[in-house]
Amino acid sequence: MNGDAMLKIDAVLEEIENYVAGASRMPLVDRVMIKDDELFHLMDKLRQELPREVSDAMEVCRRRDEIIGAAQTESEQIIAKANAEAEEIIEKAKRLAQKTVDEHALVAQANEQARNIIEEANAKATEMTKEAEAQAGQLKEAAESETAQMKADVEHYANQLFDHVLANMNTAMTAIQNHAGGIVNAMENIHNDVGGAMQAMQQAKEQIHAANSRS
Repeated sequence: MNGDAMLKIDAVLEEIENYVAGASRMPLVDRVMIKDDELFHLMDKLRQELPREVSDAMEVCRRRDEIIGAAQTESEQIIAKANAEAEEIIEKAKRLAQKTVDEHALVAQANEQARNIIEEANAKATEMTKEAEAQAGQLKEAAESETAQMKADVEHYANQLFDHVLANMNTAMTAIQNHAGGIVNAMENIHNDVGGAMQAMQQAKEQIHAANSRS
């Protein structure tokens, strides 16, 4: 889990707790005086930190396609280069074979030499192509393995991030309720606001899981 991200989120949650804990108490009753606009400002500040981390997690998912695409392109280039070299070898062999036929008086012997040259060239070209395809396959397999690990790491990171934030938001709500039990209307607004944020976070978590499952 990204330590800096957790520190930012925890810092905002701590601001909320400290604000409620440090609010002025009303004499003779177990109540505190809270400015709801200040509390809502802190809640907005928390929301600003969350999407940034969710966006970072989605960016890692997006890079998966880039890695596989780069590996596929490199594989195709290797095979194309091997095919081009193989064709060049075969053409050189054909020219050499024709030259051999022209230079030898015994046509049958010259033709046999030409066939041998072409067969050797074809065998070498086939071997080069197989080696290129094997190398391309290894590159693709390595890229798929790396992206599979990245996908698992992203989902693990997202789960840790959301679970941590949800747990801390519940703790913050409990602290707010303990220190501000008498302000019913304000608490209902805060509860609805936090509940909406928690629901949005849960939906984002499910979307990341679904995106990884489709990949």
